[in-house]
Amino acid sequence: MEDSSLLEEVIDSLEQDSNVLRIKRLILFTCHDSWSNDVNEVKALHVRELVRELMILFPDLNMLKHKLNSHVKQLSKQSDYLLAADNIIDSLGFLYTLRDEGKLPHSFLNPEVSNVPVSQSISSHDLHEKNDFDTVPHRHNLKHLTNLFDLRADISRNISPLHAKILLFSTLNYRFSPQERDWSALYTYDIDDLIQTLFQTYETFESLEKRLAEVCLTLDQPEDAKRASAVILQALKPFY
Repeated sequence: MEDSSLLEEVIDSLEQDSNVLRIKRLILFTCHDSWSNDVNEVKALHVRELVRELMILFPDLNMLKHKLNSHVKQLSKQSDYLLAADNIIDSLGFLYTLRDEGKLPHSFLNPEVSNVPVSQSISSHDLHEKNDFDTVPHRHNLKHLTNLFDLRADISRNISPLHAKILLFSTLNYRFSPQERDWSALYTYDIDDLIQTLFQTYETFESLEKRLAEVCLTLDQPEDAKRASAVILQALKPFY
C-alpha cells in the first residue's frame, strides 16, 4: 500500500538538513555534471524535484552510490561532500526500499506531467551499468531491524553521521584513518547497512559495548568516537 507520509518525511528531513545546500549541489552535479556556486540559485532548487530526478535517472541504488562516489572524488572538499553523499544515500535508500515494496506513491516517479527533463538523459549505457556494481557490499535487508529509518534518524540527531559511520566501519572492518584518505572504502557502506550488520554480528549487548569501547581507543578522534558509541549503544539497546 502506498504511503505518501513516509515520502514527505524523507523530503522534509533533507530540506531541514544543515547540509542541504551541499546536498542540492551534489545532486545537481551528479544528474547534470553542472556545478553551481550561486547560493540563491541553489536555494531555489526544490529537494523534491531533485530527488525525483535522481531516482529516475539512477533506478538502481548501487548505480547511484557509484555515481555519487565518482563525483565526490572530483571535489576539493571531499570530506564535506562525503557527508552530503551519505545523507543522500541514507534518505534515498529508504525511498528505494519503499519503491521496491510498492509503498512509494506511483505518481512520484511517474508523474502525468513532469517538467523534469530526465527521460532523454538516461542512456542505454547507464541502464546496463547495473550489473557492473552488483558486487557492492551490504545490500539493504530490513528483515532484522524494521525501523532503521527512525533508528538512523535518532543517531544522526545526536552525533555527526560521519563520526558514527567511521566508528561502525572500524568496528566491522578495519581501523579507518582520515589521514589516509581511504574515503572510497568508507563510502561503499551506508549507515543503515552498518547498523544492521553490527546488530547481527554482536549477539549480546555486552559484547557490542565491549567491542565499541576497544575500537574507540584506536581511532584518531577517540572522544568523538566515544560520544558516537554512547549514542549508538543507546539506540540499539532496545533491540537486545
